[in-house]
Amino acid sequence: MDPKEICIIGAGNGGSAMAADMSLAGHRCRLFEFPEYADNLRPIISEGGIHVTGIARTGFAKVGLATLDLSEAVKGADLIMVTTQALIHERVAREVAPHLSDGQAVVLWPGSGGTFVFRKVWDELGMSHRVFLAEAVTFPYCCRRLEGPGTVNIHRVDGPRMLLATLPAADTPAVLEALEGVYANVVRPAVSVLEPALYNCNIIVHPVGALLNMGRIEYSKGEFWMYKEGLTPSVKKVIYQMDAERMALFRALGYSPYTYDEIFRDSFNMDIAQFAVTSSKGPFSIQDRYIIEDIPMGATLTLSLGRKAGVPMPTYESIIHIASVVNDTDYYSTGRSLENLGLSKLSLEDLKYYFLTGRRL
Repeated sequence: MDPKEICIIGAGNGGSAMAADMSLAGHRCRLFEFPEYADNLRPIISEGGIHVTGIARTGFAKVGLATLDLSEAVKGADLIMVTTQALIHERVAREVAPHLSDGQAVVLWPGSGGTFVFRKVWDELGMSHRVFLAEAVTFPYCCRRLEGPGTVNIHRVDGPRMLLATLPAADTPAVLEALEGVYANVVRPAVSVLEPALYNCNIIVHPVGALLNMGRIEYSKGEFWMYKEGLTPSVKKVIYQMDAERMALFRALGYSPYTYDEIFRDSFNMDIAQFAVTSSKGPFSIQDRYIIEDIPMGATLTLSLGRKAGVPMPTYESIIHIASVVNDTDYYSTGRSLENLGLSKLSLEDLKYYFLTGRRL
């Protein structure tokens, strides 16, 4: 198979891992970072690549391009991989739009409903190029830059059956084809983008594990391992209650629901107990991404759909409320929701149609 031209947006842990591993696999990678995070790129530019350790491809990965120029990174790329936090998806969508061209595939790793944000922004901008827009349920690696920028340690390769879909769903086969030789072997097609959007395991486990251990997190001052010590039997009861509420929502929308355990194993090829063994330390505060990203980027979207479908979601309500109290932020009003995505006026049937087709009746 011919090497692909891959643009990777975001040079943090995930973007560094993706650029390094795909470069070692023989693809040409262009790694972009926003100017205010230029420190992420400086050692990569000076050395010409990234030092990789861990269980995947290892050694020195020569990166085709490391740049602060988004146009330079996007032009002519077959695949555009968005590896930033979901919190800046709107910015990415807005800034990448002028540089896109027909036939390119944009994949969010993960999305947590980011495809809805991208489509909303592109519609507002009048972006008319035929671009394939997809999101996956999680990221392809578990990784950390243990020795800082210019290095990355990959300690788990995720998959092999994580959900992926496009908006509209009819484009999913085209993205799977574009991912051949890259990540096609770690994903499987979902019914619609709603499945990878809401099935990101972090939407449930991170907020519950952090909020129900917040005394321990604050007292330990950084010496806390959520997966190893925080997911006790009582905490798991809350996780599985949120799972039950989410399954009820999917049934109401006409989908055959997956359980939390099924999604976890499909995404990581192991159960939670096995995952804990290789998990990283954290979270380190209640202002961690476990709260400030996973609540407003995923939990609020799930709850807004539950309200539209008339499905009671008291545990989601409670977790979002507690997070809002401890962080002095109204996460529901500011987070992803049908209201903030401009979809609240659609009927339930029209929403189901939109998830499949990307079109509004």
